[in-house]
Amino acid sequence: MVGTTVAIVVSLSALGVGGLGFIAGRASAPDDVEQVAGLVEAQSVQIDIIGDQLVDIAAAAGRPIVIDAEIRDKLADVPAQCRGDGDPLGLACAWATCLQHGASSAQRPECRAVEAAYLASVEGCPE
Repeated sequence: MVGTTVAIVVSLSALGVGGLGFIAGRASAPDDVEQVAGLVEAQSVQIDIIGDQLVDIAAAAGRPIVIDAEIRDKLADVPAQCRGDGDPLGLACAWATCLQHGASSAQRPECRAVEAAYLASVEGCPE
């Protein structure tokens, strides 16, 4: 009997709180059609502005990417034998990379073994 009474009291309390919330919401809601129409119109203007901004973003995203000077400088560091049709894992690329790093660093790499292998592979080609 006590459990049923507690359940009824809790249910009625929940309904009462819900009903009071509904009444408070209706009391503070705008009743004028003009006021609601003004709010809808303001929201429509905001949606139009967002749509225009999205068009601008889509246009900017469709433009080609321009390589900036820093990336261009790094690409210039790659030897010609490694770019384009060259094999980045081939002997020509390894030899050119070794020479390039040997020309620019204080700790000179030893390129003779790579050079000998590269020249041996080139000499085997028919003229």
